[in-house]
Amino acid sequence: MTEEEAKRIVDAISAERFQPFLDECGGDPLVALRLYYWDGEASRAFLSALRDFEVAMRNSFHAKLAGRYSRADWWDSPRVQLTGKGLQQVRNARSALQQELVTGVTADDMVAKLTLGFWVGLTGRGRNYEMQFWNPALRHAFRGYQGRRGSLQQQLDHVRRFRNRIGHHERICHRHLEKDFETLLELMEYVSPEKAALHRQFSQIPEVLARKPLVLSGAEPVRL
Repeated sequence: MTEEEAKRIVDAISAERFQPFLDECGGDPLVALRLYYWDGEASRAFLSALRDFEVAMRNSFHAKLAGRYSRADWWDSPRVQLTGKGLQQVRNARSALQQELVTGVTADDMVAKLTLGFWVGLTGRGRNYEMQFWNPALRHAFRGYQGRRGSLQQQLDHVRRFRNRIGHHERICHRHLEKDFETLLELMEYVSPEKAALHRQFSQIPEVLARKPLVLSGAEPVRL
């Protein structure tokens, strides 16, 4: 790649977005470009594990709460007292689905549309969420977990914020990604040991993380 080609790519990325990569690479634009594209590779690798965890957790939460309240649309039960934020998230999901779908909105549609923030929020303090949701239902979604609700909620919110960084195309290369992976696997182990085992055995994440110094040095090519 010529310097002129590199400059055009940086211009397309934008100087503001590219500056943190330059800062991490001592101002060398070619190395910073390699880091930028490795960062994208790492984000893509994490998406698979994040997807599997989010889907498994929300489905487990939904099954347990639908059973507790004896209805698939448990969020509409008069016995459920969501926070103002939770109610708005439900309204937003329903409104978006009504605009997208020709037929009526089903409970399954809502489960898929509600954000990870909504599901993680159910493990927070909320409006007495510990007694509403955690003690009678949601703690059973985390098999083998012996700790307190608050500690688990902090871990879940850590994963939520990490997922949002990737979803908004923000850099992750400055993070302790090995620790992020272990946290994600630990939570997945509680929710779906079978999925966790698959990711421990077959995930691309360890290989991608190990590639970082080789990509930065130019010994291995970037992957787009």
